[in-house]
Amino acid sequence: MCGIFFSLVPKSDPASNIDKDFSARYTVAGLQLEQALKCRGPDCDNAIVVDTKIEDNESHHLTLFSTVLSMRDPLTPQPLQSQDGGILQFNGELYDTVGRLEEYRLDLLGDDTACTNDTALLSQLFGRFGVLETIQSIRGEYAFVYYDVLSRCIWWARDCIGRRSLLVNRSRMDCMALSSLPPANPALRVDWQEVPAGEVYKLDLRTMDITAIPWSYDSCSPLKYPYAPICLDISVSQHSYDTLVTEFSSILLAAVRRRVLAMHHSRSKPDTYAILFSGGIDCTLIAYLTAVCLRDHNAHIDLLNVAFENPRINTGFNTPDRVLGRRSWQELTCLPEIQSCRCDFRFVEINVRYSQVLESKTSVQELMFPKCTVMDFSIALAFYFAARGVGTMFSCPLAAAAGDDAPAAEEEYSTPSRVLMSGLGADELFAGYTRHMTSFARGGYEVLANELALDFKRLHERNLGRDDRVGANWSKEFRYPYLDEEVVDFALRCPLDSKLRVVGGENGVREGKWLLRQFARHVGLRNVAEEKKRAIQFGARSAKMEPGQGKIKGTAKFV
Repeated sequence: MCGIFFSLVPKSDPASNIDKDFSARYTVAGLQLEQALKCRGPDCDNAIVVDTKIEDNESHHLTLFSTVLSMRDPLTPQPLQSQDGGILQFNGELYDTVGRLEEYRLDLLGDDTACTNDTALLSQLFGRFGVLETIQSIRGEYAFVYYDVLSRCIWWARDCIGRRSLLVNRSRMDCMALSSLPPANPALRVDWQEVPAGEVYKLDLRTMDITAIPWSYDSCSPLKYPYAPICLDISVSQHSYDTLVTEFSSILLAAVRRRVLAMHHSRSKPDTYAILFSGGIDCTLIAYLTAVCLRDHNAHIDLLNVAFENPRINTGFNTPDRVLGRRSWQELTCLPEIQSCRCDFRFVEINVRYSQVLESKTSVQELMFPKCTVMDFSIALAFYFAARGVGTMFSCPLAAAAGDDAPAAEEEYSTPSRVLMSGLGADELFAGYTRHMTSFARGGYEVLANELALDFKRLHERNLGRDDRVGANWSKEFRYPYLDEEVVDFALRCPLDSKLRVVGGENGVREGKWLLRQFARHVGLRNVAEEKKRAIQFGARSAKMEPGQGKIKGTAKFV
């Protein structure tokens, strides 16, 4: 996880006055972003300033400021400047899904370890193959800004799913700013908006024109989506569901393994991994597969479970997600396959008092911008404290179930893992929301398909940017196995009746996320397989916490 700030401003006559608040709107210092970006990347920070004189055209100043959260050796400072003068700011992880990265590394630098870092490799690839060809061939969760000095172009983008945050401000045609975070000052952030996923952007410094190159399903497009469009096939007789479940489990295991193996820890102590854990089916399957990946490792897997003291409900921290989390943790530990693993699960109860919510209210609002609704705040609040990872750690399910007086707990445990695995994406891809049931009831599988396509298409705008900004504040990086390109491709190709099925005849029970539930049943997680979807803000009780808020709609603007 890294922090990115980039600005482009005209180099003006010192005697002229372009704009009174010009400096504040286009410098990392003026926007007071430096410290916030260092929270995202505490290991290294650096700035490069470039003067772009192009023949008789007006010269511009480019300022590139980056912070780095180092995930593996060697630490590679950013911004990274290549031998040809190109400058790269990169935030994310690349995964060797299609076997191309290792091929590139060997072809570019042989056994030179300088190319083992994702940023260094991407810089080399941009210089050799160009931005579009490189982006088409890589897989991963990322956002980047790249100055191509040879073509005098600025490139920027989020990955085609949008799993990392990037914001843009172009309130003036002769200026532009990009940042992982919005300014804290409300007066300075009004012109900032999220960079849409699904497009790669190029600004030509010679003309100041911006070109958007879209990802497409068209085979002739320079950027072709690495996954298929949603399948409209609903013919039950054409499918072997046992085969589908087996294929799904294999693909999801590979996605988890890619994200687990990309973590590097100190060899002097057991490795620690962490999962955002409500106890629901999505995250419990991720926990199970993480243990499978680590079965021969002396590792700890922290299950981070957050609960809020909600004065409007006044039931303490015994929230639905706390009860479910403990139960699912116990079911996990009872599986024979898990009991034979060398790794172990630890349950981390993160209890958030109402006073802490009030203290953090402004910070969460600043981080989640441009999202601004009551629902966004309640979700962001849950991820903010869950990602912090500070709570009470239990190593035995029976001790946790005993409550506050249970022994064998460390009062102020803080997970050392810099990576948090998330189950986000399962509901959007496999029909996990109530509205999917409603869509199916209204118009069958055709209407359901349209709803699922819409949900996946807007993930970058509704969820991913906000969650990245909130979680990264604690120097933590979210990783999304369900949004792995291979998993997405499988999910979109799957027949619709493997996602939402009517069990027990035409008027039977409608079961969403059927494939996940069958997988859970297959590995022995039978109770987890029967759990219904509960949104995090209701499961953790971070929604509508103030007295009198009960009737406020989630879509209302947050005050």
